[in-house]
Amino acid sequence: VDLQVTFDDREIPPLALAPAVDGAPSSLDAVNLSAISQQLIRHSADEARWQPMGRQGNRLALTFKRPDPDITASSAPESLVPFDAAAPLAPEQSYTIRVAGAEGADDWSQIARAMYRTYGFSYIDDFYIPERIRALNSTGQVLSVVATTDSGEIVGHYGLDVRGFGTLGVLPCATGELSKAVVDPAHRSRGLMERMRRFTEERARDFGLLAVFSEPTMTHSFSQRANERLGARACAVNLGLVGGTVELKGIAAGDAAQRTSLMLYFQPLAASSARHIHAPETHRAMLTRTYAGCGIEVSFGLAAAALTGDSEVSATYVGGLDFGIIGVRSVGADISAALRAARDELVRRAGTRVLYLDLRLDDPGCAAACAAAERLGFFYGGLCPYFADGHDVLRLQLVDVPIDMNQLAVAGPFAREILDYIIADRARVEQMAGLGNA
Repeated sequence: VDLQVTFDDREIPPLALAPAVDGAPSSLDAVNLSAISQQLIRHSADEARWQPMGRQGNRLALTFKRPDPDITASSAPESLVPFDAAAPLAPEQSYTIRVAGAEGADDWSQIARAMYRTYGFSYIDDFYIPERIRALNSTGQVLSVVATTDSGEIVGHYGLDVRGFGTLGVLPCATGELSKAVVDPAHRSRGLMERMRRFTEERARDFGLLAVFSEPTMTHSFSQRANERLGARACAVNLGLVGGTVELKGIAAGDAAQRTSLMLYFQPLAASSARHIHAPETHRAMLTRTYAGCGIEVSFGLAAAALTGDSEVSATYVGGLDFGIIGVRSVGADISAALRAARDELVRRAGTRVLYLDLRLDDPGCAAACAAAERLGFFYGGLCPYFADGHDVLRLQLVDVPIDMNQLAVAGPFAREILDYIIADRARVEQMAGLGNA
């Protein structure tokens, strides 16, 4: 069982920031990173979540994962040798596609071993730890689908991850992420990847999900091309989401490299209803094109004439991947201050340099929130349908680490258009906010 420690305060004053320019630090380097709590949050906690509580002060919840042993602790070295991409094909045979753990099958070690043999420790996730795979599946946070031979050997895996979006069969859940795709090279070219994906999509429909998404790497274009062949539609880019030198506790780090960027693809599972949104004028044309690409009808409403009340904002630091997410549930009159406080908690307390901001597009205050975020250095990331309790999200991002855009691989023409738009918008926002290029 994971350990969660919660701190509530009523009297801690706002963070003391360095000299500001037009109410905001001139760059992230101007924010003091020397807080005592940073060592605990950044280097010890797996997740930190800040939640303003109005007159009750603020709440900080730290989550520490149990140090379960990874697959290398229980497997013979010869069973962990990386897959040989040039291995000869296994004899022709039939395969079964099924849900992992069905009928009491103990599949978790085989799944972890396949992940390790495919990715080494470069795929930063819980899926190198059999006990965590079992727990995630048993609690409905993840659904693992496997391809097995007649002898019961697992030669492929596909995952449906709904952490952050609900719980399968328990809580309302509109979308989930398709990920952790593995096929033993000796069994490739037999349609297993597509069969597992279609089987997973059908299980997602059974659970009432309206869509799924995937986040293929931009280190190469192979996974993106596979998504496009299967009918998925590019809709966003998360620059620098995965740190090349960051390690999940108890798991060795992968090779050092620039942070890995991910393209986000949307896959509808049912006909999507028309949307009425309040997008900022700056991004309306791009959002219109993206909605059309996703097969969703959209119309635009007027922005709020005046903002009232308090904003509902949360800030979460994901320790294993070293990034922060700011979620805005509703936009109030204090949105500028609320976004600045959330950003500074993540930068000052956690020390992260990569942040994502999700704004609900059906909120009449979305345009005002976007403008406030741009003054803090956030730029366009893309459209994320169904991301917030089934509501569509405008994702913005603040990436203050070196990203060589020329190294990013892009498969489809519209994916290229999204990336070019992001590059241009980043330059626009940095010029407006007085920030230097990362």
